[in-house]
Amino acid sequence: MRNSNSGAIATRLTNPGIIDRLEQDIQDYLHEFGFKIKRERNQSDVDQTRQKDHQAVIFIPTLPYSYSNNKEDDCTTASSNNNITNITTPTTSSGPIGTLHLHIQNESLLPTIGPLLRTLLRLAVHIPPQSLRAILYCDFILDPLHKLSKMSALQQRDHLGRQEEIAARKMVNAVHMLVRNSMGSALCLDMVIVLPCYWRRRDADDDDGKECLFISKVAVEQAMESNNHDACYPSIHLEERIDNDIIFNGCANNNIDNTSDGGAESSSIQLSVTTRMCTVRHQPLLFRWLHQIGSRNQSVAGESAHSILPPLTRLGDHDMPLIVACIEKPGNLHRILMLCHQYWHRSTSVLSNLIVVMPDEGERSSGLKQLFQGAIDHFRETILNQDGASVHDSEEDCLPTLMYEGEAMPLLWSRLHQHNDNGKHQDERTSSPQEHSIIGIDLHPNALTLSGYDYASQAQLALMNADAVIFGYESTGIPRNIDDMLNNWVQIPSRSSINLVAAMSIIFDAMFSTS
Repeated sequence: MRNSNSGAIATRLTNPGIIDRLEQDIQDYLHEFGFKIKRERNQSDVDQTRQKDHQAVIFIPTLPYSYSNNKEDDCTTASSNNNITNITTPTTSSGPIGTLHLHIQNESLLPTIGPLLRTLLRLAVHIPPQSLRAILYCDFILDPLHKLSKMSALQQRDHLGRQEEIAARKMVNAVHMLVRNSMGSALCLDMVIVLPCYWRRRDADDDDGKECLFISKVAVEQAMESNNHDACYPSIHLEERIDNDIIFNGCANNNIDNTSDGGAESSSIQLSVTTRMCTVRHQPLLFRWLHQIGSRNQSVAGESAHSILPPLTRLGDHDMPLIVACIEKPGNLHRILMLCHQYWHRSTSVLSNLIVVMPDEGERSSGLKQLFQGAIDHFRETILNQDGASVHDSEEDCLPTLMYEGEAMPLLWSRLHQHNDNGKHQDERTSSPQEHSIIGIDLHPNALTLSGYDYASQAQLALMNADAVIFGYESTGIPRNIDDMLNNWVQIPSRSSINLVAAMSIIFDAMFSTS
């Protein structure tokens, strides 16, 4: 629905976590772009205070451009043009300056895009949120195995009608989980979802002979309305597909395209999501892409200087610094282990140099360490054993070290001395803590700023010559006792803090980059 006074798109929210997070984001930086949020109170509810905390309306400013043939209703405002190629052509010249094309290969992966969009919004420091468009192509089929050959025409029509209703409800739930996983950030972008097909027939004698039926926008809108606006997002544009072409099939495929139309520059990037880890590995690509867009006004001199810099020597096993990650959630540990594993071809010591710092248990459950150790054991059994970890001297050489926050400082000093004695500074043995280069990834007045536009910078050189790189907790940052060890800082430019796994992915990319 639209607010008649301001023309903003009003979206009702019922998740208290999303309401709190969006309220903070709007207060921190989104208010300057016209975003507003208002908590609601149901006067008929006896517990009015509790009701107030669980409902709110966010007012999303209308786009500075429009889609052709827009059709508005109480739930969804979107283009009624079925041709998906028209998505990138607004009816005015002031279109998005950056378009992210995400090709999603499985329906279970759609909700996992949420954290990626949240990071996208936060990394776009110099770009208005609604000047960024995210087009999500649902390159999958919902329930593709149903056969209709033995049904009558009436039975086929009824069956397909029910099938589309079921598929539409699945899409509504997936979109709702995407918004929820983004903590509402997806609502602040110009987001388009290209709907999948819900049935496909493949001829037995002809692999290329396919008949696909695509979910209609109307079916999804009706499914949204049936939820009593609990998962109704008018600012998200829905588009129907006209073919079943899948553009990308690999996580690593990406392509950046810069165009200029009458002086108005725009840039786009194509990414494919085939596994959950793709969204982690795509973070550095988005970081570089966003900095490329934000650096256009100063790009000529910068490009010339960057092109004559000698290539950086990549990190080897003896150069890999200790990686200290302060982790509160076992789920984050699994993603970090997978991230380290994907850099194994660059340095086999990346996992053994990982030190995981856990919160002191205190009043917490005594099973915290068991949960973390369980995540490591699961990783060893399901990933390392399959990849042949036995090629290393010992399986334990491939695994991280666990320690509590309270015991971290003396253990870290011990590991630093051991690490340097094993080869990082064989020619320059350090004897005092002050001689170690210990970098914290954190906001600090003296922090070096990592540039996505020019990785050959002081920040990257500092990272590559570090003895230890330390990442703090997502909620409270680097613990005080570990913070006292730091003598240098590197920060990732962002509107607000980004999640731990995204930060590690971006820093790893900078550390292992060769240019």
